[in-house]
Amino acid sequence: MAPNVSSRHGQPRVMRTAAWVVTAISGLHLASFGGSPFVSSPVAGGSRSLRSVRSAEGDAKQEEGAGGPMSFMTVEQDLELSPEEYAMALESEIEAQRGKYYINGVVKPGNLVVPWKPVDEKALEKEARRVLNKNGIKDPAGDDSVREDGDLSLAPVGDQDVSVRWVAGEPGTKIGYVVERKAKNAMSFQELASYEAMETSYLLVKDYAGHVYDYQDFLVPPGSYTYRVLCRYRSGDVQVVDQKDFVLREPGGADGLLSFGFFVVLITALSLGSYFADQSPTA
Repeated sequence: MAPNVSSRHGQPRVMRTAAWVVTAISGLHLASFGGSPFVSSPVAGGSRSLRSVRSAEGDAKQEEGAGGPMSFMTVEQDLELSPEEYAMALESEIEAQRGKYYINGVVKPGNLVVPWKPVDEKALEKEARRVLNKNGIKDPAGDDSVREDGDLSLAPVGDQDVSVRWVAGEPGTKIGYVVERKAKNAMSFQELASYEAMETSYLLVKDYAGHVYDYQDFLVPPGSYTYRVLCRYRSGDVQVVDQKDFVLREPGGADGLLSFGFFVVLITALSLGSYFADQSPTA
C-alpha cells in the first residue's frame, strides 16, 4: 500500500500526525506532574480532529474556586489513528511508563528503583494501552486488553493489611463494584466495601475502560480467605468479576522471636545439664 502523503508539506501524513500525537501525550505527562498545561493546535492539512487539551486558567479568584490544582485542565479527545500512528503513540507511552521504574526517570543500567525486580515488558505495554485508552486513543486493530473486568490480584501490605486490585473493562451499563471476603470455613461472604458507601464511592464505575481499582482491607487476622469482586448493572444484575484465595500468615517478627526464644532455652538447658554432670561425684 502506498504511504499516505500530504502534498502541502511534503511529509507523510502518518508521520506528522503521529508526531503530533506523541507531542500531545508528552504534554499530558508534563501537565500531570505539575508542568504548564499543554495546548495543542490542529495539524495543518490533517483530516483527523482532536479537541485538544484546553487551558481554562483565569485570574486568581477563578483558580481558587476551581476545586483542585488540576481542575483547570479539561481533556477532550476524539482521535482515530492508523495502525502506524497508534504504534508510534504506544511506543512513546511505553517509554513514559518505563521511566517510573527508574530513579528520577533516568533509564540506564543500575538505576532501577527496585534493583532486584526487573521491568516487566508485558506489564509496561498493558499499562501503556490502558493510559492511551483512557485518553480516548483506541487501537485501530481492536487489540484492546481492557474490554472486560479482570486481573484481580491480592497482596499483603505490611503484616495485617491486604491490597485488592483489579482492572475495569468498558463501562457499558455498569454502576459500581462491591468487594467481599470469606474465611476458609465460613458459609457465606462478608461485604467489605461498596460503591454505595460514601467512604468507598471511588468504587463507582468510571466512564472509560482500564481504570485500576485498589481497595485495602485493614487489620485482617491471620488465616485463609477468599476474596471476590462483584459488579452491579443498571438492570439490577450482579456478576462476579473474579475471586481468589489468599493466605495471610502470622507476622514474621513474632515467629522469629519465638524461634529465638526456643533456641535460647535449649542452649541454656544443655549448658546447665553439662555443668551439673561435671559437678557430680565420680565413683
